[in-house]
Amino acid sequence: MISSCGGETESNSQEADADSTVAEVETQSLGFDAQGGSSYAVPSPNELFSIIKDSHLPYVDGLVSTEQPNYETSKEQALNFGRLTADIAYTASYEKFQESITNFDNLRKIGNDLGISYVFDELLVNRFKSNMDNADSLEVISSGTYQSIIAQLEENEKGSTLAIIAAGGFVESIYLLTTLIGEYQDDDEIIQRLADQKLVMENVLDYLNLYAEEDRVIEVLEEVRGVSETFLNLEEEEVSESVDTEGGKVVLGGSRVIMTEAEFNTLKEAAASYRNNFANATKS
Repeated sequence: MISSCGGETESNSQEADADSTVAEVETQSLGFDAQGGSSYAVPSPNELFSIIKDSHLPYVDGLVSTEQPNYETSKEQALNFGRLTADIAYTASYEKFQESITNFDNLRKIGNDLGISYVFDELLVNRFKSNMDNADSLEVISSGTYQSIIAQLEENEKGSTLAIIAAGGFVESIYLLTTLIGEYQDDDEIIQRLADQKLVMENVLDYLNLYAEEDRVIEVLEEVRGVSETFLNLEEEEVSESVDTEGGKVVLGGSRVIMTEAEFNTLKEAAASYRNNFANATKS
């Protein structure tokens, strides 16, 4: 359920008479691997794999639940479908495969409740379970799986459901990352990668707004406000770096999102509050 992508910046060799060339720096984000309706990118919690692997952050017991879900409304079901995709990424990253396979079954249960059981065909289920003891294989398989689910939901005109799923998965990813990080530290690469998710938050909002005529989407837009406003209020600064190449000096330029300690703590609290609200919603 997790897709593998990310913003790798590639250097292209260029012949230049001038001493410098300005190039855009691409930032890494929590997963744009498929295009949603109206050309909005659909985010997925895929980069949890790479962030966790790169950071060596310790596993936290009890951070996610494997309790069988039974939510009443389609909004709660879609939010928690997204939550479980991020939870599977988290537990699989630490090779907690029993938790991962239990939540994969829980994901199928919510898919049935949502009326989207068709996204889980027999081949997909067998491939997922047979590779559950190999995190790297699981990541590769899950990349195609998530793209397939996105395509099927859009093909079956389930765009609003997909938008809510994306919101739930994104909020859960932020909840997991901020909890794992724990305390803010200046000049921390993981904090920077978290701040860079401002772009992803903007795309989540854009995608939700495509379906803002639906009551349940309006509710999600209001409920996620604590998280979204924190991201949207993050300031950005122009950055540049001079690099020597065979063709001369190249200046890499772009922008960097800044996150202060106060903003980190606000985001951490907002993500946990909203996540706990929909994860523990009244069940039938």
